[in-house]
Amino acid sequence: MGLVDKAKEAARRAGDAAQKGATEAREKAQEMSLRRRMNALAADLGHVVVRQRDGETGLDAEVDRLVSEIRAVRAEIDALDQEA
Repeated sequence: MGLVDKAKEAARRAGDAAQKGATEAREKAQEMSLRRRMNALAADLGHVVVRQRDGETGLDAEVDRLVSEIRAVRAEIDALDQEA
């Protein structure tokens, strides 16, 4: 293998490593964004539950909506973990 071939191979490997690193960084950023969203939804759910405990009625639909959203975000996170 000549010097030029070795240089081309090294450049290809470096490019592959950079591409892999960029993909992993993108996936990690997406996961962190989803986790922040899930935490915000959980906080909202907590506030609604406190309002329920304080005697406010008619909040069951809001609880159901927030729980559904949390489950959907959790499923997205799990799907990302499966891809990795």
